[in-house]
Order: sequence, then C-alpha cells, then structure tokens
Amino acid sequence: MSLKIIHTKNLKWIDIVKADDDDIAYLKDNFKFHPLDFEDVVTPSTRPKIDEYGEYHFVILLFPLLNKETKEMRPAEVDFFVGKDFVVTIHDGNMSTLTNLVKNSHQYDNVRNQYMTKGSGFLLFSILELLFKRSFPILDVINRDMEESGKSIFNTDTLVLQKLSKLKKNIIIYRRVMKMHKFVLSKLMRSKKDYLQFRDSKIYFQNLIEYAENIWDVLASDKETAESYESTNQSLAAHKMNDILRILTMYSVIIFLLTLIINVFLFAETTTPVAEIPLLFPLTILIMGLATLLMLAVFKKKNWL
Repeated sequence: MSLKIIHTKNLKWIDIVKADDDDIAYLKDNFKFHPLDFEDVVTPSTRPKIDEYGEYHFVILLFPLLNKETKEMRPAEVDFFVGKDFVVTIHDGNMSTLTNLVKNSHQYDNVRNQYMTKGSGFLLFSILELLFKRSFPILDVINRDMEESGKSIFNTDTLVLQKLSKLKKNIIIYRRVMKMHKFVLSKLMRSKKDYLQFRDSKIYFQNLIEYAENIWDVLASDKETAESYESTNQSLAAHKMNDILRILTMYSVIIFLLTLIINVFLFAETTTPVAEIPLLFPLTILIMGLATLLMLAVFKKKNWL
C-alpha cells in the first residue's frame, strides 16, 4: 500500500503511487466513488477526461515524461478525485514535481499551509499549475533538438534521419497528451461546484488554459518544422542517390564500351596473330582511350559530371 495522507483542518489530500488492490480497497471503504472511476484508475488511459458527479469531480490528465538518456517520450497519467474536503491524486511516481510537492507538504507546515488552506479547488489548481510548468522545460528540450536537427539536415546519413524520426515521434506523443487539456480545464473553470470556487478561481484556471494553448501552439509549429526538415533531408538523400546512380550508369557505359573494344581485339587475335600486325595492340589501347575521353566529353556537355 503506497498511500500517503496529508491533513489540514478542513482538507485531506490522499496521494497514491502505483495504486494496488489495498489502495483501491481503502478508497472504496472511505469514499462513494462511481465503480467506473475505479476501473479507469486501474486501467491506463490514452486520453484526458473529466466526469462531474453530485459530490465530486473525477479527472484524468496526461503529461509528457521524457527519458533524459534515451530522449524517448511517453505519457504519464495523473488521476484526480476532487470533492468538498478532499483531493485524491493517483500517479506512477515518476514525475518529481508532484512527488516533491507531496513530500514537502507532508513534512513542512509552511508548504502545507500555502497549498491546502484555501480549499480543494485551490489545491487542484496548484498541482495542475506545477505540472504544466514542468512541461515547458520538456518543450525547451524539443526545441533545442529541433535547432540541432536544422543544422544537420544537409547531412543525409542514417543517424540524422533517426534523430528526425525520434523528434517527430516525441512531438506526436506530446500533442496527443495535450490535445484535450483545454477542454478539461474549461469544464473545471465553468463548474458551479462550491469546492472549485475560490478567490479569482476563474482567472487562475484561465491561466492554466493559456498554458495549454501556448504549449499546443509551439507544438504545432514544431510539428511543421520537423516535417519540413524531414522532407528536406529525404529530398537531399534522393538527390544524392540519383547522383550515385548517374555516376554508376556512366561508369557502366564506359566499361561496356571498353569491354566491347577488348572483345574485338581478342577476336582479331584469334584470326590474325598479334605478331603479324605489330600496331594492333597499341591501336586498340589508343581506341579505348579515345572512346573513354569521348564518352566523358558527352557526359560533361549534358552536365552529368
């Protein structure tokens, strides 16, 4: 059981990391949540959602999680139950921003008073604000990778193409994670529930919506840029391949012509010994050289060289 409970006078924050059967049993014993919500908690979600009930809200949000070593991105799910005097958060424990907030709120009175004395709605907003703010550095990493890719798009080796493909994949995952955030936040802002109302609550939630919109706009621009870089890189690779094929074709034509001349020389040798025609061998070499120069001149005239 990985459950931590943080109390203030009027609010209880229950944080669960990697919910197991005991955690779910505790929630069922102490709260009257809908059975479908428990199914959503134990089943990984692929999209954000929000459900409003009589006494509480159930919210699922996804946030980007970037592996610093592999530069691979994946969605990290955070589930929220929010009611009049409680907030329940359920996550996998991999987002240090959230785990540090839980730890500090549990240990330090000043942190607990800062986030938990204005009601469950303000605590929910505070958690979401920190999670959104931690998303911006990840966006900065993507933009730095984008700049590096822009400098290397004229290098058509496999590593550049792999880097561009990974960049596009991360952008797609990030966009999928952020796609429904504005909808969920708008419903929270418009809710008439008392526990979501606090001083300037609409302004605070509107700020979160602006965070989501800013991230989405940057990702849209990054998506177009990454696609442009990839298209440019592929065009350059195709052009390089055409150059290689053109050169190979020229060599093939020249080798074919020289082979033909050699075959003529060998045929002549079988009918008339070389000793009887002293100039046959040097004449053959001269003809081969002139043929090669002639073919190169033709290729150059056609701008193939």
